[in-house]
This record gives sequence, structure tokens and C-alpha cells, in this order.
Amino acid sequence: MKTTKTILVLIFSIVTIVIGCSDDNASKVDSIPEFQSLVQEVSSLPDRTFTFTGTVSDPAGIKFINMKYESWFLDKTIAFDSLPKTYDLNYKFKVPATAEVNSTHTILVTIINAGGVSVTKEVKVTLDQDIVKPVINVVKPIDGVTVLIGGGKEVELEVTVTDTKLAEFKIESSVLNETIPISGTTYTYTKALDIDAPNKYSFVITVKDTSGNTTTKVITVNVLNELLFDVMYVTDVNQEDLLVSDMFGTPYNTTASQLVNEKGYVFTAKYYAANANAKVRFIPQKTSFGPYSFGADPVTPGKLIVGTDISVNPITLPQRGYYEVKMDLKNQTYTVTPYTPTDTPYDQIYILGTGVFVGNTSTCVSNVTGGLQCFHFNSGKPFVKDANNSYLWTIDVKIDDEPNSTSLNQFIINANTSAWAPFWRMDATDPSIAIPGGGASFVFPTEAYGKNYTIIFDSHLNRLSVIRR
Repeated sequence: MKTTKTILVLIFSIVTIVIGCSDDNASKVDSIPEFQSLVQEVSSLPDRTFTFTGTVSDPAGIKFINMKYESWFLDKTIAFDSLPKTYDLNYKFKVPATAEVNSTHTILVTIINAGGVSVTKEVKVTLDQDIVKPVINVVKPIDGVTVLIGGGKEVELEVTVTDTKLAEFKIESSVLNETIPISGTTYTYTKALDIDAPNKYSFVITVKDTSGNTTTKVITVNVLNELLFDVMYVTDVNQEDLLVSDMFGTPYNTTASQLVNEKGYVFTAKYYAANANAKVRFIPQKTSFGPYSFGADPVTPGKLIVGTDISVNPITLPQRGYYEVKMDLKNQTYTVTPYTPTDTPYDQIYILGTGVFVGNTSTCVSNVTGGLQCFHFNSGKPFVKDANNSYLWTIDVKIDDEPNSTSLNQFIINANTSAWAPFWRMDATDPSIAIPGGGASFVFPTEAYGKNYTIIFDSHLNRLSVIRR
């Protein structure tokens, strides 16, 4: 019995000592957790993720970190077994999609140390985050434009930027570098540059807003000493492949001035606009919009601009009808003059030829006898007159080898079913030029055989086009 008592006394004493030691350890935790840093103002949006960011510390060790906001069902506890003395908080949380834009929410962030001592701070989350990038609008110059070295101000810059809260405008190039602090919702940058060295200049424009959103835009300007050409064409197509898919007629020829001070600079195009607001461009190379193309300055009426591709702004012809469009490279100007033809239109136009099929009927089939009579006015097939223009005629044909003739597959045009005259043949070097009472018959290339075309003839302009259908 005595032995039993002795054992119980010993056990009690040991327990008391252990408890006493534990109490002593707890009493030694007299530190207070500390937020060394904490981002306490956060901008976000519904259904977007933001991050709790900061550094917490405690010399006794950190036991827990808790983030709590009942309205968003947030109650996240980060627990530590190793009791770190310092911890970098980096916890991501997604705002509920049902939260209201521009509302403000207060989230409690609590640190608890090894001794159970806690400290709490607030993080305010406002749902007003700006995630929209600034908008850059380059008013001038047009990207890719070509300008000539002249009396200064070869490159004129006008750039307008917009955002809810602008912060910085930067422009960088080999001839200009500026960084400008800006504010507000709109800013316009203007600058005129005097450039005396021909080259291709790139301008990199970068805009930042107060939220760190960034937009960058690059524009290029070609600066040349002089533009001088022997020939110039005008075209109304808006795809480069259409310049080469025709047999001939696209683009149209122009007339070069032969005056001493205008030669190589001044070209005049006569053109029929089939619709109001027709768009035309001048190009000195027949099969491409590059390296040079010429159009209208969208800001200054009558000012000619030079581009390097189809992006150059076209010249607009406001109404349906005939126009004389004149361009002057030296003065960098253009004029648009409408006019009314005074020549008498024809009652009917016909195509005569060999190897030309209208529907299933060859132009070798006589309209009089039904027999074979190739390349003859008796077998001419009629064009269709345009409903709005008595000078404009079209016909759909198929070009193929004529099985009943050993002659060349070729054609001309006439306006008479009982005689040859009046007739038109083509210019030997430019078949789009129809020559009344002269010229040469156009011989079809073999690669055209088996293909369908639309032939367009303007009896006022004496212009022909053969366009692939």
C-alpha cells in the first residue's frame, strides 16, 4: 500500500513539473507579430484574381495567417508547423463574379504567433481596376507613306492618345526621341521634322496609363530625294492580285505631260466612275502597288501623298460619271475635274474575231447564213450597253482555239453589221488603248485558252479591258 502511494506521488510530481515547464515556456512568448509590409489597397474587378502581398514576422515564430471576408466566403488559414520567424505572403484570390463593379470591400488579415498573440490589419479591395490599354490614333503621317525632301517639315507627326488615366507618352526613332509625362484622358502630340537624308524612318510610339497598361504602335515613313517617272497608271482595284489577273486593261494608262517643267512629274488620267465615291490610286509600276503608290491626303484636300503599298489613301470621285484626274509629283498635288463627253455614242458595238465564244456560239458563225465566216462583220456578236452610260459596253466571252479555222485567234471591235467601219484595233504595245480605224488586231496568248473573260469597251475613252471571270 505504501509502495502504491509512493508511486502515485512520484507520477503527480512529474506531471506538475511538466505542466510547470509548459507554463514557463508560454510565459516567455512576449513578442507581438508584425506586418513588415502589406499592400492594403488593391484594385481589381469581378471574376478577376488579385494577390495578398506582404511580409510578416515574429521572433517567437508564426503559427497562423488568416484572411477573412464572409461576404465573399473567404476564410483562408495558412498554418505552419515549423514556426517561421519571417514569411512572405503571396496568396491569390479570385473575386466572385457577382460582385458589384466600383464597390469597396474590407478584408481582415490576421497573424498569430506561437504564443497565440495576434495582430490584424485591413486590406481594402476596390473593384475599379483599369485593364483597358490606351488607344493610339496616328492622324499623320500615314503608315508607310513616302515623302520627298523639300523645304523642311518632311515628316509631320500628329498623334492622339486616349485612356481613362494617362501617364506617359514616348516616341523613339533615329531622328526623334522624347518621353513626356502626361495625365488626363486625352493627349495630342505634334511635331514637324526637317529631314535631309533619304531613308526609311520608323517611329515607335508607346503610351502607358496609371495602371501600367501599355500600348505600342510603329509607323514608318520613306523619305526620298525625288520622284520622277516615265509612265503612270490609274487603278480602281483594291487587291494587288487583281493587277495581274486580267489579260490587259488593269491598271489604266494615263497621259504624261511633255512640258519641260512637268515631264516626269505630271500625269493625267481620264476615268469613268461607274458608281458614286469611286476610289482610284496612281501607280508607276503596272503589276504592283509597291514600291510606290499615290493617293489623297485624308487631311488636306488636293494634297497628293506617296505610299509604298495599297494602304495609301485613295482619291475619291464623288459622283458617277467621267473625270479628269491630274497628279503633280513636283508640287505633290492632285485635281479632280468632272466632265461630260460631247462625242456621239454608238447604237451598238460588236466583237469580231477568231477563237471567241459568246455562250456556245463562236464569232466564226455568221449571223446572216449560219455558216462559217470568221473574223467578219457578218459574224460580229453584240456587246451589252451599260444602263447608265451610253459609251460603256461589256460582253462575256470564252477564249479558245477555233476548231474551224487555221487563222490566229484574235479580235477587233466594230460598230457596223454591214461594213467594216467604224472599227477599233489595239495599240501594239498597250492593247488597252483602242485605236479608231487603225492599230493591230489583238492575238490571244495560248494561256488564255479555255478561260472565261469579260471584255469592257469605253467608246469615249477608247479604252479596252479584258478581265478574268
